[in-house]
Amino acid sequence: MRPQNSVAVLLLLLFSCLAVTAPVLATKTVVDLISSDPGFSRLVKELQRLRLIVLLNRRKTCTFFAPTNAAFDRWDAEHSGRRMDQATLLYHILPDNTLTDNLRDAMLLETLLVREGYLGEHNEGQLVAVSKPSWRPGRKVRLLVGGAELLEKDWQADNGVVHVVDRLLSPPEDLGKSLETMKKHDELSAIYNIVHSAGLTDLLRQHRPFTLFAPIADGLKKLSDIQVHYLRHEQGRKDLETTFHHHIHAGTLYKQDIRPGTSSVSTLEGQDLMISLDDKLLVDNAEVETTDILASNGVIHTVSRPLLPSALVWTAAKYLVGLNATNFVNALRDSGLNHYIDDPAASYTIFAPQDDTFPDEFSNAFHMSREVLQYHVVPGRNLYTSFRDGQLLSTELHTERLNGDAQRSKVQVRQDNKHTVVSINGVELKGEPVQIGRSIIYLVSRPLGLPLPLIKQIKKEASLSEFTHVLTATGLDRRLSDARGITVFAPASPAWDELGVVKNYLMLEGNSSVAALEAVARYTIVENTHYTPDIKPGRTLLPTSEGSNLVIEKNGGTIYVGEGRLERSEQVGGKITGKDLLVDSGVIHTVSSVALPPTLSITLYNVLQGAGTADFLQAFQTSNITRILTNWEQDFTIFAPTDEAFKKAGLEAALSDREFVARLVRLHVIPGKVLKLEEDINDDEASMLNDEARLSYRDIHHDGKTFGVRVKGARSTKEARIIGGGRAHPAWPDESLYRNKRPGSGMQQQQAVENGGVHSIGSTVSAAQAGGVVYVIDRVLLPGDPDGLSAAWFWIGIVVLGLLGTTVLCALTALSIFALVKEIRHLEGYQAVATDEESQNVNGDDVQRSVGVGAAQAEPVADVAASGDTLAAEAAQANIEGAGSERGNTGNNNRN
Repeated sequence: MRPQNSVAVLLLLLFSCLAVTAPVLATKTVVDLISSDPGFSRLVKELQRLRLIVLLNRRKTCTFFAPTNAAFDRWDAEHSGRRMDQATLLYHILPDNTLTDNLRDAMLLETLLVREGYLGEHNEGQLVAVSKPSWRPGRKVRLLVGGAELLEKDWQADNGVVHVVDRLLSPPEDLGKSLETMKKHDELSAIYNIVHSAGLTDLLRQHRPFTLFAPIADGLKKLSDIQVHYLRHEQGRKDLETTFHHHIHAGTLYKQDIRPGTSSVSTLEGQDLMISLDDKLLVDNAEVETTDILASNGVIHTVSRPLLPSALVWTAAKYLVGLNATNFVNALRDSGLNHYIDDPAASYTIFAPQDDTFPDEFSNAFHMSREVLQYHVVPGRNLYTSFRDGQLLSTELHTERLNGDAQRSKVQVRQDNKHTVVSINGVELKGEPVQIGRSIIYLVSRPLGLPLPLIKQIKKEASLSEFTHVLTATGLDRRLSDARGITVFAPASPAWDELGVVKNYLMLEGNSSVAALEAVARYTIVENTHYTPDIKPGRTLLPTSEGSNLVIEKNGGTIYVGEGRLERSEQVGGKITGKDLLVDSGVIHTVSSVALPPTLSITLYNVLQGAGTADFLQAFQTSNITRILTNWEQDFTIFAPTDEAFKKAGLEAALSDREFVARLVRLHVIPGKVLKLEEDINDDEASMLNDEARLSYRDIHHDGKTFGVRVKGARSTKEARIIGGGRAHPAWPDESLYRNKRPGSGMQQQQAVENGGVHSIGSTVSAAQAGGVVYVIDRVLLPGDPDGLSAAWFWIGIVVLGLLGTTVLCALTALSIFALVKEIRHLEGYQAVATDEESQNVNGDDVQRSVGVGAAQAEPVADVAASGDTLAAEAAQANIEGAGSERGNTGNNNRN
């Protein structure tokens, strides 16, 4: 080779090498930029450790958000003990050159951090969001990327751009592990708690993209506490899953992907969501509050309220679970009664006990029988404001004990410190009612108990203790245990006492009294159930177990039971004082009086038997007038002394004297009248003995309670006190004679008597029958027992009064005469004494006037004498003469 050629080849190789090495020597990479600044020494060290230098140098374009050493110190403090990983630094690198002038608020930037399948099949890189906080004059313009502020911007390198940030960017967690992300957003904490507690987070951990429309915390308030509690309950998990899936779209849908107008997006639940973008972004008419909360496998948008699918149907069962009445729900379903609570179209009123209100006997829901459960359900929706005290609700419990009719429950309403308290069968309602669909739920303080058996309930009532004794004595308690569908008008204990000694008779041991007592008891038992709201106004006849019809009369809110068959009889039944006491076979009403059946005959003889006046009954038999005690021809009022009264009077031996006994008995009987002490207290009546032997009576203490009777004219110490009594009750065996109205009084009664005892009202005719009354007294009234000393004192009093009257009359007469004399002297001219001179001048005139006056006064005297009143004329003449003599003496005295 020639030398010149060799030199040429050498120069060519040199230029070739220079041509190759010149670009390398002239390039300044992203790594060169950050390596040249000691503020990034920690970054360079981590890039070298994680072998990312080569990756950066090979990039033709990139954008690197470079954290300073201070940013690393901050990260170390927040992540104590954790080493930096490659994914975190890759999240700081964008594949393209991006200058700050191209960054816009809410822009999403794709990074070099790729998680396979997380954001789709094309291995898109994880996104980081750009935000520009609002700016005001005087403040620095801030630009944030992934929450890190850009401190220095747009450092140009040959293969990219460097932006300095004040903190490291944290790659997003997947939706299933997004607790940290959700914690940063308080509005998402509530939905996370629900989803996490329901165990639905596994879905969001899958390596595929999702878009979650998450209701904010305030939005969840659009659901009631009951609905939220249900969704969080185990029984609500399926509905919660359905609802949760309705908030999730399979795939990523960022705000920048939504075009103006209306569109739809699918959900995992199957029902599409309607999306509308105009002035606002709406999803199913719920406003989107926050957009693009990034997750590694998707994105979250917050909405103002829950998005409820049409598949979620609220029922009474779901509300009951939300109200913590799960045991009640389980029991209904186990008993096959779920149609009450699962049918959204059903309409019921449900009284539900909560789980924590179950007493020991109901601690397990399975202990609630089917009958008990049905008793807690009432057809239709009964609003709180419609409840009235005493109202009866027909429940869903239909039993054979009621012949297939519905058992009732009773409402009680009372005021407590200006608050209205409503109870059902004594069990208070708790809180406010909850309406769901066409049904309404009331929480009760404890489960409702079924009505007790009839006899057990009667024995439980303290006010019916006497009635309990009656049922036991007659054996009706055993027979009523199997009764079905009956009504009992049970007299209260005081009502039996009002019968007086008639009660004693009914309680005697003996065939007649036991039969009478059973008739009275059977007369209280009516076929079928008759609740007071169902009784029609006016008069109703109800067939009884005794065989007769019981008269029921409803006047407004007052109901009367039983009716007296005599205008003069006091056995007129009474008022219902305790309404609608529910039992398993019917209903009990408490009555204020004992209604006696019309077929029952209680004679005066029976009344005396009850009075315990054996001696007096013996006296009747001795006197041979017992017939008045056993027939109904006439009314009688009988005052029956007790046996003790006979002992005190020492009359045991005298009872064998028929004549004396006859007079004694007749003295104690008032014929033709049923005496009412309260009305006749100021009267006296002739006894059966004779018209002169009259009995008078008085209210001893003037209190209408203590009465006494005595033989008129006898000593007051002989007054007998009335200590008891009872009325006879005539039988009315012919029910065709029952009248619709009671007989009148006054002229109507008189007309009835004149017509032979038949009283007619309209088309109904009834025969009037007699009655009678017995009053038990503590002393024996004795015939012919006047008080002589009292009579003597009476006449002495008359004489004294006469003498006093005469004395007063004489005094008045003397005063009258004195006044008359004085007037006469005045008319005669009598004057005061004059002087001697005056007397001489007028003496003649005085004498003349005296004579004239005397002549004038003589004329009346003559007139009186002419009339035959000699004693009067003489008295008048003596008065005149005395007056003239006195004037003469006066004149002489003056002259002297």
